[in-house]
Amino acid sequence: MIVVAGAVSVPAENSEAFMAAAAAVSCASRALEGNIDYCISMQAPGAFRFLEIWESEEAMSAQFAAPPFGAFQAAVGDLGMAAMEGKKYEIASVATL
Repeated sequence: MIVVAGAVSVPAENSEAFMAAAAAVSCASRALEGNIDYCISMQAPGAFRFLEIWESEEAMSAQFAAPPFGAFQAAVGDLGMAAMEGKKYEIASVATL
């Protein structure tokens, strides 16, 4: 299992447009085979966190070729992304709390 988590920032005035693009890519990504979850949330105007959970590296990589991901990247570029940081975690086991 692959977990991707991180943060993105855009100018605060672009928060609504970013969330619209994020909602579209989240919905499309959740429909992809091998996706377990895909969430983007606003922490404050212009500041966002993301969390993706994939069954495998291959499933995660397949999203990069999907048209919704390309549209999201183009939208974010047009919105003046100020910063992005992310980490990929490879998870060996999962247990219910």
